[in-house]
Amino acid sequence: MRSSRGLDRGSTGPLVVLLALIALLGGCAGVATAPPPPPVPPVALAASVAPGAVDVAPAEPLVVSAAGGRLTSVTVTPAGGQALAGTPDPAGTRWTSPALAYGTEYRVQAAGVDEQGRPGTPLDQTFRTVAPEETLGIASIRPTDGQTVGVAMPISITFDAPVTDRAAVERRVSVETSVPTEGSFRWMSDEQLNWRPKEYWRPGTQVSVNARLFGVDSGEGVYGEEDRSFAFTVGRDQRARGDVNEHTLVLYQDGQELRSLPASYGRDIYPTQFGVHVAFEKHEVKRMRSDTWGGPGEGQPGFYDQNLPLAVRISNNGEFVHVNPDSVSAQGRRNVSHGCVNLSPANGRFFYDWVQMGDPVEIVGSSRPLTTRDGDIADWTIPWEEYRQGSALAST
Repeated sequence: MRSSRGLDRGSTGPLVVLLALIALLGGCAGVATAPPPPPVPPVALAASVAPGAVDVAPAEPLVVSAAGGRLTSVTVTPAGGQALAGTPDPAGTRWTSPALAYGTEYRVQAAGVDEQGRPGTPLDQTFRTVAPEETLGIASIRPTDGQTVGVAMPISITFDAPVTDRAAVERRVSVETSVPTEGSFRWMSDEQLNWRPKEYWRPGTQVSVNARLFGVDSGEGVYGEEDRSFAFTVGRDQRARGDVNEHTLVLYQDGQELRSLPASYGRDIYPTQFGVHVAFEKHEVKRMRSDTWGGPGEGQPGFYDQNLPLAVRISNNGEFVHVNPDSVSAQGRRNVSHGCVNLSPANGRFFYDWVQMGDPVEIVGSSRPLTTRDGDIADWTIPWEEYRQGSALAST
C-alpha cells in the first residue's frame, strides 16, 4: 500500500507552477496593469509657404501656425528691411502677416511651446516672392465710387490687358449688397468683367465691390497690380419705355406713369433697336456724325455732322435720346431719325434733368434687336441662364 503522504507531496507540483505563472503575469488572476500614457507630442511650427520656395505669388498673406501648443515669437523680415508687423490670433496659435511685396526674399523665424510649456524645435526658413515682368491693372470701373445709379446699372470692371486665367481673377472679386440680391458675373470680353442682378436692383440697395487682385496670377506670368474697392447706391426706380409705333417715350417713376413724351424714332432704313437699353452718359451738347456708327459717310445721302443738345447716350452704337428741333413736327407722328430718340427742346430738357445714369430705356415695336455687339451695356439683352454661363466659375 502506498503512503498517502507521498501522494500529497506529488500533487503540489502543478500548483507551484501555477503560482509562479501568476507571479510572472503581475499578481492575482483577473487584475490587468494599465499601459503607460502616450508621450505628449512636441509643438509643431509651420509656415504657409514651403521652405526655400521661389516665385511665390503674394496674393495671400503669410501664416505661421503652432499645432499642439502656442507661438511665443514670430519674426518675418524682408531682405534689407524691417520686420513685418503681423497679427496674432487670441489663442496664440496663428500669426498672419500684412501684404507681402513682389520680388522680395523673406526670412521666417518662429518659436513655440507645447501645452506643458516645453519649447519645440524653432522655425527658421526663407522664401522669395515672384518678380513679375507684367502686371494687370484696372483701367476703369462702373459705377464710380459713391455714385447713385438707376435700377438697371450693371457693375463693370475693365482691365488694361487681356485676362488669361479668368477663374483666378473672378475668384478675387466680390459683390456685397445691403439686401439679398441674386446676381452673377459674366465676362463680356477678355478685358471686361460684369456683374448684374437677375432682376433690376431694388431701390435703396447699397452695393460694395472688392477686387483683391494684388499678387494674383492672371495667367501667362501676368500678376495683379493692386487691390481696388468701390461702392455705390441704387437710387429711385425710374424707367422709360419707348414705343416705336406709338411714337411715344413714356416715363415711369416708382411704378407709376409720370409723363408721356411725343417722340420720333429711327426711320425704316435706320431703325431704333428694340430691347433694354441703359442710360450711361449725359452731354449738354454732343457732336454727332453719321459715319461714327456705320451710317452714311461724308458726301453720301443721309450724312450728318451736327452738334445736338441735351443728349443721353443709351448704347454705344450711336443711339441717344436727345433734343432735335428739326424733327419736332414729326415727333408723336412718324419716325424720321437715324436711330436716335428725338424730343422737343422742352421735353428733352425734362428727360435730361430727370434721367439717372443706369435707368433702363426699353424700346419696343422695332424690327431690329439690340444685341451684345451694339452697346457698351448689353447685359439685359442676354437671357439670365445664358448670362450666368458667362461666369468663369459657372461650372465650379
